[in-house]
Amino acid sequence: MEIKYVKDIDVLNIELQEGKFEYSEEIGEGVILDLGQNGDILSIEIIDATKRLGKEVADKITQRYLTVA
Repeated sequence: MEIKYVKDIDVLNIELQEGKFEYSEEIGEGVILDLGQNGDILSIEIIDATKRLGKEVADKITQRYLTVA
């Protein structure tokens, strides 16, 4: 599992497992699942992460998982 946060575009990406990407599915506003060939969830992407998760959680994520784009 790998977690990346890109501050410039405020996107949190949680990669759960590797696999061959098949398609993406938006399961809620700004929450996207990347799915593999067998329907396995490969990753979860959260757009506008600070707005959706709140400032306290966003600050913790930034401190630990910030990625330079």
